[in-house]
Amino acid sequence: MTADFKLPTKIVAVEASVAEAVRAILPVARATLVEHGTHLPTAILHTLEGLIPVILPFKDDEQKKGLVEYVKTQALERHAYAVTAVTCAHIVDSRTGKEEEALVVATTVQGGRPYVVIQPFTRDTNGVASVFGDVVEGEEAVMPGQMLIFPDWDEEVRH
Repeated sequence: MTADFKLPTKIVAVEASVAEAVRAILPVARATLVEHGTHLPTAILHTLEGLIPVILPFKDDEQKKGLVEYVKTQALERHAYAVTAVTCAHIVDSRTGKEEEALVVATTVQGGRPYVVIQPFTRDTNGVASVFGDVVEGEEAVMPGQMLIFPDWDEEVRH
């Protein structure tokens, strides 16, 4: 009976740890965007040893699939308990057709719910990301098409 109460407590602790890590990742992603004008898609493995970034510079869907599979394998081999994907996205309001850009930080958590953070931004006349909107977190930040990486944590890693 006690085991039933330990698992949810551990998941809540992991989810809180992930939220704290994402709050630390977002300012770095913002600085990268301002400095370079974009943010290359990046996966970040959350492990007991720390955060491990993996840049995902794909040119087409085939390369993207291969890199995502690589990240999934690395997540299992490095015993990651969560995987965060950091990307720039174009969000279109289906009601108005208005488009805006946003940083999206989307995390899958082993045994838990995904955790998503979105921060819209606008560019100045030189194309530099200059004004950042409010950060939207959790269920209100869910949007179609965001990049989430789901390792098969139930699968054994075969060497």
